[in-house]
Amino acid sequence: MASSPLGPHSYDPGVSPNGVFWATAIPEDSVEVHLGKGAASLHVTDISVFDAFTIPNSLNPLHPLGRVLATINSLDIEWSGVTRRLQFSDEANTFAGFFLENSATIEVSVTTPPSPGRHGFSFVSDPASTTRTNFAQVAHDHNGSFFP
Repeated sequence: MASSPLGPHSYDPGVSPNGVFWATAIPEDSVEVHLGKGAASLHVTDISVFDAFTIPNSLNPLHPLGRVLATINSLDIEWSGVTRRLQFSDEANTFAGFFLENSATIEVSVTTPPSPGRHGFSFVSDPASTTRTNFAQVAHDHNGSFFP
């Protein structure tokens, strides 16, 4: 997300008909996880998304501000450096997991091409090395029918 006068900017794949939001398929080799080390990486390129302009507009099925096709040109996230380990289980809600709090860095580039009535927009983050982490976590969880 980038910031704009309307608040945080939202680039996302939209909300599916069954209500799942902000999720899209990515190539399997784009993700690498080493749970025991609390490390993971995500590297994707050329992912089609919508420029929904704001988070409330993205979540509103009517999209009153509109939305246009955009592309995540590149997205690189690295998680590492375990600071806390937590194991949790809740039988009543069939949820359990092993959680590793750590740090993360991110670098992203996104383009919204010009379209009728719109000038287009491009966002390029600062380098990953400038990331400041408030919270990051990798985990292995089980829920629903996968609950142990």
